[in-house]
Amino acid sequence: MMMDGSDDDRVTDAVASRPAGDAYRRARLQARAAVADGLLDVADQRLAEEGPGALSMRRLANAAGCSTMVFYSAFGTKAGLLAALAEREADRWIDVAATLADPDPVAWLDAVASTLAAFASERPHHRALLFDPSVGGPAVTRVRDALLEAIDRAAPGARADGVAEAMWAGWMGALVEEGGERFAQAHRGLARLWAGYVAEHPGTG
Repeated sequence: MMMDGSDDDRVTDAVASRPAGDAYRRARLQARAAVADGLLDVADQRLAEEGPGALSMRRLANAAGCSTMVFYSAFGTKAGLLAALAEREADRWIDVAATLADPDPVAWLDAVASTLAAFASERPHHRALLFDPSVGGPAVTRVRDALLEAIDRAAPGARADGVAEAMWAGWMGALVEEGGERFAQAHRGLARLWAGYVAEHPGTG
């Protein structure tokens, strides 16, 4: 089938417009992401100050100065909003293991545990949301994987030997139920396990 000149022109115009169309779509996606991030800032602050009761779409929309439709457009449902908040909190926890550094594996893990205990104590509503299995399941899995990898980097072999998993299991029992103070107590016992492992593996660190 042969195309006439007008068909050639339409094809040429369509090809030429693709970069502009792609740029427009990228700009729209970036704008939507920025809006969602701003809405999360509002929800994040309300959760910290007032607890989960403040996370109704109507109350959040009033606080943000927008309609509830803006929140629904950004997150789909309230469950979507809660999941996004849990993911944001997971990022904070993961950043701890990624940014804290110490050549001594024992000192490093103590610093990580101390910072996470402070998170759990100072941000109780965020901790409860993150470790709520109906909300934060995927987010907690990311935290777990990041911490296990970080522990294994600090003491290579710790994951294969089950030590990293033992640390995580001990921490989780405290985090899910009781929060920061209990977490710090649990870590004091786990720290002895960790120090013993590091001492038995002098090539770590």
